[in-house]
Amino acid sequence: MLLFVVVALMTSKKTKEPIFGQMTLTATKALEYLKTSDEPFTRNVAKILWIQKNEAFSNNWNIPDWVMADDKYNWCVILIDEDQNVMPLLVYQKSAIQEIEKHLMKLERDGAKIEQVNARTMEVDMGDESVHVGLWRNPKSDKFARYIVDFVDPD
Repeated sequence: MLLFVVVALMTSKKTKEPIFGQMTLTATKALEYLKTSDEPFTRNVAKILWIQKNEAFSNNWNIPDWVMADDKYNWCVILIDEDQNVMPLLVYQKSAIQEIEKHLMKLERDGAKIEQVNARTMEVDMGDESVHVGLWRNPKSDKFARYIVDFVDPD
């Protein structure tokens, strides 16, 4: 009987984070970067990290060299999808961050759980619900066009 229980526990499905596809060759946590595209970037966001770029780098997120080197980028947002197989999305563009901040202010007013991890990191956990986020910028507009960010709350 004990042997049966041990075998059943060993064969049970594990729900841990995936390893392959989520790390870079330098063993940092992989990120997809927001960029101008004909198609919007979409995520079903379960968690939002509002984080200073050096803090993200020290926490092993793969922050690109051009973001680290440029003083105009200080804060960034990492959108973590409810599906752990979807790569988190790094948002470092100010116009997109401003729109995300507006939504975070609304969430905070509505009583969302926002955790100040430290002076350089805030985390918004959506709990059991996720929020659908779409981000894009018209590729035919000038290079200074603002990003459009749409949040669709679950019904």
